Amino acid sequence: MTLYYEDDPADNSTRPQLPPLLRAVSVPQEQDLLEKSIVEAPTCEVGTVFYSENTDQMEIAVRLAPEVPTRQAGQMLFAMMIGLGDSIGALAPPEVAVTYQLPGYIMLNRGRAGLVRLVVDPLARSDDVPEWMIVSAMVRLTAREEQHKDWAESAGAEQTTMQEEGGGFISRTRFVESSCRHFLAWVNRWQDDGFHPLYESWMQRLEGSAPIDFAGGEQAEWVGLDEDGGALIKLDGKTTSVMPHELEAVCGVPILP
Repeated sequence: MTLYYEDDPADNSTRPQLPPLLRAVSVPQEQDLLEKSIVEAPTCEVGTVFYSENTDQMEIAVRLAPEVPTRQAGQMLFAMMIGLGDSIGALAPPEVAVTYQLPGYIMLNRGRAGLVRLVVDPLARSDDVPEWMIVSAMVRLTAREEQHKDWAESAGAEQTTMQEEGGGFISRTRFVESSCRHFLAWVNRWQDDGFHPLYESWMQRLEGSAPIDFAGGEQAEWVGLDEDGGALIKLDGKTTSVMPHELEAVCGVPILP
């Protein structure tokens, strides 16, 4: 089955063509896409894909309706990260190496270029089946001159974009389409075969050289993932598991400057 409806690159003015299970809804570039999707989540259709009209980055937020408890539904964080990795692998030049870093960073040639976030119905506890869930993704396509200046002066993690890594020819529209299809493929795989295939694929692209930063300023040693998708981390000699939906509470909200 082909992942694309057409061979020619889609123009940024073209509305994304998505599989029948998904419905594209555009969001003006000046509006916060994740905030918009959270406000709409209780009432909008399952499979709604909010996408930003901003052409400097590819940004989507997918509304899901899990049928499993929050602790398992949080595995969609990994499904989206893998879907983005596969999408970049399909669209970008072969020399672009994609790796992942918790709590949700997408790395291109070891530079941070994107992030994935998970937002769950706040009324749902770990063992509850949530009414709704949002999984969002953002990857920078290009960067403004002032951003490059800020990165050069920063002592933090290296930052990059698709353009800088040789993927500047990829349109926002084509990236939205590809990312959604690859994500949906991994959701279907998860439904059929459980978390293990996602675990194996995600671990193959793990950027394991960096420690895990905690919101309080501590740094924890990365150990791995457990069978439920919990991040195994070691702090002060003790190993603990942090479930996907808990990562932002522990590590803080991932931010791309």
